[in-house]
Amino acid sequence: MKKILIGISAAVMLFASQNTQKEAMEALKASPLYNQIIKAKKEGLPIKAQKIDGLYVYRLTTPRGVIYIYLTADKKYTFIGNAIDNKTKKPIQIAKNANIINKGVMFTFGKGKKEIYLVTDPECPFCRKMEAMKKDILEKNYKVHVILLPLPFHKYARPMSYYILAGKTDAQRAKRMKEVLSGSDAWKKFKPTKEQIKKFEEELKNAQIAAEELDARGTPSVFDKNFNPIPWPTLGDKK
Repeated sequence: MKKILIGISAAVMLFASQNTQKEAMEALKASPLYNQIIKAKKEGLPIKAQKIDGLYVYRLTTPRGVIYIYLTADKKYTFIGNAIDNKTKKPIQIAKNANIINKGVMFTFGKGKKEIYLVTDPECPFCRKMEAMKKDILEKNYKVHVILLPLPFHKYARPMSYYILAGKTDAQRAKRMKEVLSGSDAWKKFKPTKEQIKKFEEELKNAQIAAEELDARGTPSVFDKNFNPIPWPTLGDKK
């Protein structure tokens, strides 16, 4: 009975989400940005829409990052940037989908209780800097869910990612990632089969979708268990 109720609840939530998305996209026709946004959508750029309180909120993911667009409920005003909730003092943004994000997690490491999500590129110099500065803190203080995001302008990031993903357990994958981030060349000796590449690419596709859902704007990007961004230099700081 519990499983049936959960299934019904999920279906109702999905239907409501689809309805509010449809309503928001219809309302967008009143905005002077409508044609530009629809063009971007046709070109394959992800866009999400939702009605939140008195605003229609649109999240457009571009190669340069995430853009938020707002349309007032009376359809008189459109603005770009961040609308701030005066009560919570936080930006009004579309809720992030936990299922999409967790599907993109490739492995988890760490002995701590605090859960965080880490979007990282094995060739990224800033990711390597973070590894050098925070590796012990991450291992002891956090439970780190890793999302690999090999950036296209890093020539070896993809073969490095293949090497990491060839690990058969979370522990093996974490070990390989730390080795690569520390400068190991072991990845150069790994020659994946066509079947392995197909499997790895599927994982990387899910990871990219998860990074977009998180609004990750570069690597490394760190998020708490509620998917709020955390500046990585502050990891381990005592509050």
